[in-house]
Amino acid sequence: MRARTALVAGAVVVALAVAGCAGEEQTAPRPTTTTVKNADRTGGAGVVPEPVPDTTVPDGAVELDGLRFTDVTAAAGLDRDRSTRDLFGEDGMTGGVSVVDVDVDGRPDLFLNRSGDVNSLYRNNGDGTFTDIAGSAGLQGPNPQFGSGPAEFFDANGDGAVDVYLAAVGAESDRLYVNDGTGRFTDRTKASGVFQPPPTRLRNGDQVHGVTSGDVDGDGDLDLVVVQWDTAVTEAAANAGAQREASSGDGRLDRFGDVCGATAEVRAQGIDRVPLNVPNRSRLWLNDGTGRFTDGTEASGVPFDQVLGFTPVLADVDDDGRQDLAVTGDACTSRLFRNDGNRFVDVTAAAGVGTDENGMGSVVRDVDGDGRPDWFVTSISYPTEGKVCPVVSSITGCSGNRLYHNNGDGTFSDHTDRLGLRHGWWGWGAAVEDFTNTGQVAVAQANGFAEQSARQPATSGNWVREYFRWFLRDPMRFWVRDSRSDRLRFVDVAPQVGLTDTATTTGMAPVDYDGDGDLDLVVVRSEGAPALYRNDSPARRWLTVRLSDPRTPGNRAGVGAVVTVDPDGGPARRTVAQVQTGGSYESQKLPEVHAGLGAAPSATVTVRWPGQPDPQVVKRVTADQVVTVERAG
Repeated sequence: MRARTALVAGAVVVALAVAGCAGEEQTAPRPTTTTVKNADRTGGAGVVPEPVPDTTVPDGAVELDGLRFTDVTAAAGLDRDRSTRDLFGEDGMTGGVSVVDVDVDGRPDLFLNRSGDVNSLYRNNGDGTFTDIAGSAGLQGPNPQFGSGPAEFFDANGDGAVDVYLAAVGAESDRLYVNDGTGRFTDRTKASGVFQPPPTRLRNGDQVHGVTSGDVDGDGDLDLVVVQWDTAVTEAAANAGAQREASSGDGRLDRFGDVCGATAEVRAQGIDRVPLNVPNRSRLWLNDGTGRFTDGTEASGVPFDQVLGFTPVLADVDDDGRQDLAVTGDACTSRLFRNDGNRFVDVTAAAGVGTDENGMGSVVRDVDGDGRPDWFVTSISYPTEGKVCPVVSSITGCSGNRLYHNNGDGTFSDHTDRLGLRHGWWGWGAAVEDFTNTGQVAVAQANGFAEQSARQPATSGNWVREYFRWFLRDPMRFWVRDSRSDRLRFVDVAPQVGLTDTATTTGMAPVDYDGDGDLDLVVVRSEGAPALYRNDSPARRWLTVRLSDPRTPGNRAGVGAVVTVDPDGGPARRTVAQVQTGGSYESQKLPEVHAGLGAAPSATVTVRWPGQPDPQVVKRVTADQVVTVERAG
């Protein structure tokens, strides 16, 4: 999402790639006491944008359980900038991190994709520092002129070593690199079947932003879902919008057409694509178990060419044992597809989701503690004095994030305001994890947007600058449960816990990089070096559960399994989570489940393996360890 210059119908039009449609729980943004002191009041919509208000709570108002993060980026050796060039448009929207144990030494390594530069693969040295080994590992990327998009590390050929699918930037195909078992990767793109001819013409906006893996067809190996932010989805409507703008002289008119204002039924009929445009790069790649893939996109039933896709997540949201597909999309194109065993069926409207206007980041995880996977979607909120969006357009969205509560019957309810998670400003990546080891999850969010036009001097009527400039110093968010309330409501305490970064941040992933049993945070800045925040919370009992399934070599890690951890005594809550790697934004976490136990000395671990209705139960698992549960039988 950003201001971009696009050639449409022979005329150059600046298009604001944000959207607007009503959510189920639309409420006005919270009032603030912020006073606008600047004299520049030339916003294109005639309203005065106000500075981002402080929505955090005073010190001591919420019990933080001693939670504290410390920035250890420099000490860890993560000091390399994400790019060697200025980032415009799509480049500014790319920046992810994959947490992966490349050399199988039990320590998590970090892979960072870069724009206009070679990638970094940081090997964890085990002493709090990292060493970049991308060159010797063969993962610097195919073309540093363009750089690389997000990466998905997974075992493509079932040999027990993690391979990697690397999304392309610019005139390149996505790539598949195969690990020889020693941490050395070789390009096997064409042999694997995932090669796509690069676009014949470059255009800012034809880029893959999301990749994830999971067993879509239930055959015991890991398939791939790849999604593109596809500007061609709405450019046909943009032609009409440009003509309206030219005839009226009103620079605020919708340039994309009324995508969000259309009913779900109208949108389901399809959005015209510009003829002779570059092909959509979104794909469902089906694995045969040997690392060779076939294109299952058309047969899957997923209309990828109708989604301005950002983040795909494979997860079983209706508890039928099959991996469903949740995709966040810009311009009201977020979708939920139910896996019926043969194809994906669009259940967005019936399930009560898809009301987010600018869906970007995505996490499927139990947020409210009822054991069912909810869906958290990051988006854009922007309160103004008039309580309206600062730009008049049918695609301008200000209603913020969504927390879709899983009702347990295949439907969801909008609990965004009930849980206090709506206003994160310009959101990207996210993490929903137990950072205090108390059994209670918190919600972290990366934020901001660094569109270059927002940094230009103010000019009368420059609504693009007015819209974007308030997000240049957008703070991170970190919501914890308000222990003073009987309701499961979250409040933002980012400054109180040491997360004061106001740089534009995109990708985010939880990682216990120092092996002390609590989860740290790695965050990608759009410009500059990444940030590594060490968790310095008081020591409490914990358990990290990994799975091993020798019977299913294509999915040894048990991706898609449901893990339940019940503390044996003590006040800590039960943890229920699916083993997955996807979510956040352009980022990946390890295929494991971390559970806080509070003071409990042990826990009962229950695993429901993919395709196996009867659970496996392991009792009295000692706390404070990484435990690997091997599939019985």
